[in-house]
Amino acid sequence: MSTAERVVCMRPMGKIAACEIAFVPVKTCGDTGHISQVVELIKKSGLEYRVGPMSTFVRGERDKIFALLEEIYATMEAKCDFVISARISNICGCRSEVM
Repeated sequence: MSTAERVVCMRPMGKIAACEIAFVPVKTCGDTGHISQVVELIKKSGLEYRVGPMSTFVRGERDKIFALLEEIYATMEAKCDFVISARISNICGCRSEVM
């Protein structure tokens, strides 16, 4: 990576994580309401996020990311059956093309 490609993180690197979250309601008939509820939880988390067509990318303190995953699970458990796929990295994704 050249010097021009580097972007400096302004956070302590050891505590930052990146996570891709895909929430998939099952046994539903195309209703996106549950997904919208999960996106609202992500927005309220205070983490950096980017919503994509198949998943949402979040970045921030690792403890907040794990707390968010627990909150999503606890909140949505009573509302629908679902699958959550989460890929977590301890590399913060500070390169500008990630976010």
